[in-house]
Amino acid sequence: MIRKLLLASLFCLPAWAGEPVVVNSGDTRTAVVELYTSEGCSSCPPADRWLSRLVEIPKDELDVLALSFHVDYWDYLGWKDRFASAEYSKRQRALGANNQQRTIYTPEFFVDGMEARGAKNILGKIQQANLQPAPLSLELTVSRDQTGLLLDLHSPGERNIADQIRLRYLVYENNLSTDVRRGENSGSILHHQRVVRYMSPARNLQVDNHYRIPINPEWKPENLGVAVLVTSPGDRHYLQALHTPVASLLTSR
Repeated sequence: MIRKLLLASLFCLPAWAGEPVVVNSGDTRTAVVELYTSEGCSSCPPADRWLSRLVEIPKDELDVLALSFHVDYWDYLGWKDRFASAEYSKRQRALGANNQQRTIYTPEFFVDGMEARGAKNILGKIQQANLQPAPLSLELTVSRDQTGLLLDLHSPGERNIADQIRLRYLVYENNLSTDVRRGENSGSILHHQRVVRYMSPARNLQVDNHYRIPINPEWKPENLGVAVLVTSPGDRHYLQALHTPVASLLTSR
């Protein structure tokens, strides 16, 4: 009887589609574009739309990891951005300090940690990065357990300077929208792509790296992706990045 109950319970577990997702970085550098934005900022929606168009460009034309960080310092204007995080505001301030800025603002773009204004300037910086040889290689394998994403990152080569190379894991979500009821964008339906929903603490990059990210039930599985960002300490130099959708791991069959 116990064996029958055990077998029955196993058949009740959800069947998750897809094999582990494996993605490799290229021989040249993937550019990283970070948009700092807020649903409470009236000048941000055009920047959000521009980022949405950027991510549609094929990788063989522009190799870019585009990320949208929602900040919380405009929440006092009457609309609390549900995607905002104080950690993302802190990150923007750190990048601003690296760029010797007197102040930060929204919308603000950074390409590989350097402030960039205007579409032509941003695209030019992406193209410049794509021409540079990658200083290291990355292979990311993403699998899952019942409640989390399991990330295994392999980066071959000597790690005598491991304390000088930092690694972050991120989860982003696409196809998000909000009906804004108050604040500067009151009455607007805002659409977002590549919204950062999770950012890990910085870790030292080793040859083999393992990490687990709990799956937030608020995330829509079909719209999720995972990214890896490798930089020098303090995000002063961006070394390499890669990213991949993970819907095949999260959608039940």
